[in-house]
Amino acid sequence: MHIWIKTLFLSLVLTWIIETLVFLGMGIRKRKDLLLLFFINLFTNPMAVTIYQLQPVHSGFMSWIIQIFLEIFVVLIEGILLYKCMGKRKNPWLLSLVANGVSYLCGAVYTVLIH
Repeated sequence: MHIWIKTLFLSLVLTWIIETLVFLGMGIRKRKDLLLLFFINLFTNPMAVTIYQLQPVHSGFMSWIIQIFLEIFVVLIEGILLYKCMGKRKNPWLLSLVANGVSYLCGAVYTVLIH
């Protein structure tokens, strides 16, 4: 149980850092928009990590497929929430896709490096 909580916390912190940097890089600088990102990730990241940790396959092709489906789900949820809260000022779907794509790739690289 301890390792699961550590994984959950590390994933959330790294996601916040990476996605905040992506948002800043894409011109999203308002404090309320960055706070929105914080709360959206507080909702979606633990959910995705928990679902992944509870499923039985953690390596190989099937693991990758499960991760991709979870990421698509997260992009959709975050895109909807960003759209509802930010409107069309910035393309919420592009923000969600880029932020989660970069975050996923960084997580994949991190995983490969530590294993």
